[in-house]
Amino acid sequence: MLKNIEQTPVKRRSKGERTKKLILESAISILAEQGIKGTTHRAVAAHANIQLSLTTYYFKDIQELVQQAFELNSQNVARVTENLWQPILALVAIQSKVALRRVSLRIELQEELTDLLQTMIRLNIDRNRKQLIVEQQLFNESQVSLSLRPLAEQHYETLLKPCKQLCQYFSKDIVNVNAQMLLILIQQTQYRQLLLERATIDSHEMRTLLQQTLAIVLAIKPQ
Repeated sequence: MLKNIEQTPVKRRSKGERTKKLILESAISILAEQGIKGTTHRAVAAHANIQLSLTTYYFKDIQELVQQAFELNSQNVARVTENLWQPILALVAIQSKVALRRVSLRIELQEELTDLLQTMIRLNIDRNRKQLIVEQQLFNESQVSLSLRPLAEQHYETLLKPCKQLCQYFSKDIVNVNAQMLLILIQQTQYRQLLLERATIDSHEMRTLLQQTLAIVLAIKPQ
């Protein structure tokens, strides 16, 4: 009997955590589909197929719910970003410092990195469309919401980190500038592609933009 009593709080806490996560994941879906204005306790409860009283029990107001939904989305995006960048960073990491000084190798890397970045963008849009939409909302809302700004800044640094890791192999004196330029291009390309048909993802324009930006990052003459 004592054993059952000791285990009960653990079970209840675990169930509560699952319910809270379900609410937050539903909030992310509502944010992606209906935006901030459409994200209400009632809409989230309906999406999660739970009682309205549960959302108000775990989150005192809609602002708290939206804040934590943005936080969970940022955590999800961070994990995805790390995985998507692995083959890109691995390609450069296997090269020796001496080899990376050769212009001929940098030109080869420009083509290979362009291919990999295109693939990364396509996969991110295909598999994580909802998360990208909510990410964009976070950046937009942080401009008018002081409470969201620390999270938006932290999330931006998370996205910038792999760009810095790539750029540090080239032109080390302007790593931050090149990394920001590369991230801006990736973000703009992804956000723009969210508005377009899937068939346009491998467009010549996107490839050219990536090639030209990588030419600057790799310190080679643009083609």
